[in-house]
Amino acid sequence: MEVQSAAMLLLLALQAAAQEPLYFEIGGNLNLDPKPSETITAITWKHKGNLAAEYIKDNVPLEYLGNIKGRLKLDVTTGILTISNMTKSDDRQFTVEVNNRVLPVRFNVVGVKSVPEPVLVLNNPTCYKNSDSCNLTCKGDIRDSGPVRYFWKLGEYGAWLEAEQDWTFTAMQKALVEKIICKIQNPISERESGPLFTSGMFELCLRGGKLR
Repeated sequence: MEVQSAAMLLLLALQAAAQEPLYFEIGGNLNLDPKPSETITAITWKHKGNLAAEYIKDNVPLEYLGNIKGRLKLDVTTGILTISNMTKSDDRQFTVEVNNRVLPVRFNVVGVKSVPEPVLVLNNPTCYKNSDSCNLTCKGDIRDSGPVRYFWKLGEYGAWLEAEQDWTFTAMQKALVEKIICKIQNPISERESGPLFTSGMFELCLRGGKLR
């Protein structure tokens, strides 16, 4: 009973994980691990419902099929399927059958690009030396970067604060910290901007409001 309960818990965990998108970096490699609970004697992988890899011990030698066959590698002992040089067209679902049983795990893969290095932009044309606040934007081309998150750090030792792409920097904050940094993050990468030193905000406005 304990063994069955453990197997059921593992199955439920795999099912829950499979509901979430599995993000991969475009141009990178992706490993899909079905975590089989038994010794593999036969395994079949499908991509978008089409056969991609098949192996049956003592019967069918390992064979790769379909338009991604040249980028596949299957470990017939562990069941792990590796796809190299991933492209955006590799999006969508991979499924696996082990020992003539379709596993409930589904790999819903989504390709994304690494995030760009952000640029801090002062986007308030009325941001003067004695202004009560300045509006900042953590700017970067995030096309094809998938879901992104924005973080801000005030001061050298401040903690990263998750917020929106835009940030209102108040005069009180300017008096307390020397610099501000922003960061863009997606499921596969993160990058920080250069620091904006608060003492030079007025001069930065006069130069057009951008800092790389």
